[in-house]
Amino acid sequence: MTTQLASVTREIPAEVVEYLGRHHVITLSTSSFTGMPHADTVVYMSDSHGIFFFAGEGTQMLRNIKDSRHVSFTIDDYTIDWRKVRELQGVGRCQPTTPEQGAVAWSHYLAKFGPGSEQPPGLMHTIVPNEMHFVDYDYAIVAGQSEASIRSRIYQMEDAPPTPAQGAVATNLDRLTYEAGQLVFRPGESTGQYYAVIDGEVEIRGEGYGADQTVLRLGPGQFFGDQATLRGQRGALTCHAVTRSILLAVDRTSLRDLLQSGAA
Repeated sequence: MTTQLASVTREIPAEVVEYLGRHHVITLSTSSFTGMPHADTVVYMSDSHGIFFFAGEGTQMLRNIKDSRHVSFTIDDYTIDWRKVRELQGVGRCQPTTPEQGAVAWSHYLAKFGPGSEQPPGLMHTIVPNEMHFVDYDYAIVAGQSEASIRSRIYQMEDAPPTPAQGAVATNLDRLTYEAGQLVFRPGESTGQYYAVIDGEVEIRGEGYGADQTVLRLGPGQFFGDQATLRGQRGALTCHAVTRSILLAVDRTSLRDLLQSGAA
């Protein structure tokens, strides 16, 4: 017998928080800009707002997260008795933690792994779930029922950003929204991303003769990126939104990999 319940919630439900608190390892699935899947198992900490973990510098996982902020995750109750299985599955948006989130998450880490624990290497990230499936499977012999019972609860997070559609490009571009006047990047701050304008208008400016000079003004369907940062150097340009703008962004490494794969 299968029982499936679905509900919308503002925070991670208490039973899921409790389940997350009893486990220490989570399997994360990410994908590259070209759509190549990748799985990693990492330790984590959590609360009612998100799941926190460290992504090592230079790892495939971190590169994939920069390509696509959307990840899927799984936590299982490992047991030799296949007749009893509990599992949490989910999808969510992943991004680096803010200083405030990091401080709270680190206190959770110390509470979970001990006050003398050393910080794992890498950058702390947060997963904010979009949707979670909590599955509890009791076989008849264990549960004492006449038939197997599968209880599945689906939790959808209120106001969570939608999970993108399937497909290599749609899944792996970061969709960003900027209000009028908001900076996209300034000299020295660009991370070497390449952008496509989906809606709105942006302006790129550079310093010249002691004053800012407009270099380009770009609209829907046009592409841009600070060439210096795309080469791994310090950028010299400033970009801001002229009107409310929606951009798609991908980092230079993923763009290079995509071009190389297309030429192969």
